[in-house]
Amino acid sequence: MSEKILLCSFPKSGSNWVRYCIEHFSGRPTPGSERRLLVHEGEPIIDRAHFLDKRDRPSLRAHSENRLGGAARRRPLGLSIPLVETIRKEWEIRRLIANRRVVLLVRNPFDLYVRVRALDPEALRGYASNIAIFDRCRRDKLLVYYEDLMVGTGEISRILRFLGIPHDLSTFDLEAHRRRSLALYAQGPDAPQTADDPLDFGRHARRLDDETRARLRAFLLARLGPELHRRYLGRYDMPSGAGQELPAA
Repeated sequence: MSEKILLCSFPKSGSNWVRYCIEHFSGRPTPGSERRLLVHEGEPIIDRAHFLDKRDRPSLRAHSENRLGGAARRRPLGLSIPLVETIRKEWEIRRLIANRRVVLLVRNPFDLYVRVRALDPEALRGYASNIAIFDRCRRDKLLVYYEDLMVGTGEISRILRFLGIPHDLSTFDLEAHRRRSLALYAQGPDAPQTADDPLDFGRHARRLDDETRARLRAFLLARLGPELHRRYLGRYDMPSGAGQELPAA
């Protein structure tokens, strides 16, 4: 049996709204260890990951504040990973690239930096890795931007078609379902931050000073290279001091 389609989204990128819509139209659950949504029984219809390279998870923990507001304990990264574990992870990534169908959800990295309470650009190492690995995937794949996802039902329809889920959006009350989705999200360990105005894109990014913004941009540019950075993040490549993302070129 072929593997399920994989939904990948760096933390705080909007996957709960995607999960809600998938469960609403399919009647099947989606994976979620901290939040249960609409459907609690049955085999999950998709797989889900925040990190396509699991070795990036410690970077987020080590370079961001934890949920209680204290600084996470820093530790050297990559020094204590046994060689056999490294080989196994590399094999898993090669297998993913060759075999998996992937939906990648991307959000403004400057917003995410604030949303995950990052202390250093290294916290977004997994964000860059997700993009780089997704770009190498050889099977059908779908790129969705959080900002496009939130302005209507068009991107939801693209996702549902990609998953092969029948749907009729003509009677789908977007605002009512969005409110219900936010209420379910609020039952988890982290409350929604843009519930009052989910279309205020760049709200978090406006809190960044120019120096931090420049450091984050330089980090992502170094991790991705100029071509991938332009192709995937060009719409967010703002001049210093700008408060909103620029439209895609």
